[in-house]
Amino acid sequence: MRILRIRVNGLPLYKNLFDISFCAVQRVQSNHLNSVFNLFGNIYVNTVEVFAGINASGKTTALKVISFTSMLLGAAPLSAEFVPQILAEETKTVFDVDFYVDGRIYHLSSVLIKGKKQDSNFGVRILSEKLWVKPATTKVNKSNLLDFEEIEPIRVRDNSDEYLPDDVSIMIAVNKQIQNKNVVVDLALLTNFNLFLPDGGSVPTEIISLLDPTIEYVSVENVNDKVITRLKFYGQNELVLLNPAELNVYLSSGTVKGVRVFSDAVRVLKNGGYLIVDEVENHFNRELVAALMRLFLDKRTNPRGAVIIFSTHYPELLDELERNDAVFITRSNNGLTVDNLNTLLDRNDMKKSEVYQSNFLGGTAPRYNSLMALQKSIIKSMEE
Repeated sequence: MRILRIRVNGLPLYKNLFDISFCAVQRVQSNHLNSVFNLFGNIYVNTVEVFAGINASGKTTALKVISFTSMLLGAAPLSAEFVPQILAEETKTVFDVDFYVDGRIYHLSSVLIKGKKQDSNFGVRILSEKLWVKPATTKVNKSNLLDFEEIEPIRVRDNSDEYLPDDVSIMIAVNKQIQNKNVVVDLALLTNFNLFLPDGGSVPTEIISLLDPTIEYVSVENVNDKVITRLKFYGQNELVLLNPAELNVYLSSGTVKGVRVFSDAVRVLKNGGYLIVDEVENHFNRELVAALMRLFLDKRTNPRGAVIIFSTHYPELLDELERNDAVFITRSNNGLTVDNLNTLLDRNDMKKSEVYQSNFLGGTAPRYNSLMALQKSIIKSMEE
């Protein structure tokens, strides 16, 4: 499953309609084929999507909207604790999501509301839903890809159905018929925590040597329903850890995070899914992040078109990308906005980091007046 576009009306923090497209809208040239994946015909999606912005500009919120959308499409119970909280209380929120799977293009329209349940806890109810579908034929191009005007919905939600929970999408029925299931690994919840959650087996030696060449191996096994982690440094005895969190005692934060992120990246690359990482540079140096990006940009390591979606404070990372339409700029000015760089910058030959840092786009550099006020305050305190 490939998400093509997400439009949401009614999100509390956004000034306007939240509207992002993952389709490659710029012309795809032969020398750019490594950074895009062909769905069919002349329809491509970017394999790296970056959300860049200063602090409090809405990067994390944008990723939460994407995570929420993936759970809506996956028919997860939207009132569950693990679902990102993005809805306003007692306010209708409309999700319009276009996606591609198994040679068909779908449009899902869902009206949701968050309110108190009988137990006084907040829950999400889906008030109405409709689903449209059309085949991805040779007649479909960029201009009519998301046009469903003359098509009748194939499925309409009936809230009288006692077997369908009111917080689960009608996508639950569609997902049973989909052959290419969507794999989404969402690491946004671990932004401020370096937690190694192994699936079992040994961490590939290539990942270990990339992160810390002093480590000989890290392996995980289940013994009598207990997770045992084995860690060995070259020239030292093996350490047996009864709690994976103990790795933080012996390994650097960057290594622990790297083991998790790169292991999940390999899993996503194999399945052609999505990897979501908030503030990817936390505990990583720039070259390590660039190496992660290149795994998704290279067709040899990413033949199935897996996508990494991440946020960053580092504008230099944008220079790793050849295309403007793979970058989203988040800004905050009396409400959050998300804009594709391709709509803000009509030139593809300008260095993205310099455009960003120069504040040419507006709202991408720390506020000058605030910075001057802080400087004056520090100078005054020195005189007291």
